[in-house]
Amino acid sequence: MAEGGEFGDANELAKVIKHRLPSTEVRVCILGHIQRGGSPSCMDRLIASRMGYHAVECLVEGRFNVFVGIVNNKMSYIPLNEAVKKKQRISGRMVEDR
Repeated sequence: MAEGGEFGDANELAKVIKHRLPSTEVRVCILGHIQRGGSPSCMDRLIASRMGYHAVECLVEGRFNVFVGIVNNKMSYIPLNEAVKKKQRISGRMVEDR
């Protein structure tokens, strides 16, 4: 979450979530400005909005432990244990372009 807002900082939001969902593990991770990277593009914002919406929908529907992603421009839900099993190597060409 961005600084400020309706619930205050991330720690305050975590308290609200924990109060409303007491059996849920809540973790707070504060990112520094350097870790945030550059300004998001319009596409970045659209993808983040779509994925965030569907992640919340999963919680509302009681669907847990899934990775929300986009496959062929459609929302996809992959079980977390399946998603973390698949490892891909970074292309050598991508590394060389840096």
